Amino acid sequence: MKSFQAAFEITQVSNCPFYAQEERFLLTGKAVELPLGRSSCLILVRELTGLLFSLLPHAATDFAEQRDTTFTCGGCTGLVKFRLTDKAVSNSEGNHVDTSAENAESVISGRLEAIAPAELLQVFHMHQKTGRLILEFESGSARVTFQEGGLLAARYEDLDNQEAIYAILHQKEGTFHFIPGPPDALMKTRELGDFMMILMEGLRRIDEGE
Repeated sequence: MKSFQAAFEITQVSNCPFYAQEERFLLTGKAVELPLGRSSCLILVRELTGLLFSLLPHAATDFAEQRDTTFTCGGCTGLVKFRLTDKAVSNSEGNHVDTSAENAESVISGRLEAIAPAELLQVFHMHQKTGRLILEFESGSARVTFQEGGLLAARYEDLDNQEAIYAILHQKEGTFHFIPGPPDALMKTRELGDFMMILMEGLRRIDEGE
């Protein structure tokens, strides 16, 4: 199978603190390669992670149907618009964030230094993913199970479910990998609750120093 690779060029920038017009970046099956010397914007990384899932089925046609599409990253004070390009991208020494996905059934992996747990959980929720998110911290490992973006279960040390999620959100360093497909035993499990309510409660606890 041909390795997944999509190159983009920025066509419009408004008040973005990180990137400039005509800069190019590369999305592969294993990483997001950003322009040399530029910071890794977590909001852009989140957008590109979502694009990875949606573009994978079109790689065989060289993204023919998406060539005229303008993609947007506007989750902060700035705005960036970008499109697929055939121009060469030379970011071999630039910043990158691992995604490790060669196809729809592959493992997605990376480091929490590049994307915070709250952002990471939102990525899988927003794109309605089903599978297990495994996180490795210095203090131990954690597991979060999703079904179509909903939270089915979570475990971290001696904590379960919501309390495990709250503890995971505090972590700033470590690694993660996502394995598609839930365990059969959890297929009929009810969701833990409203995803955004759980996330907001966890962030509130962080703000209050709990």
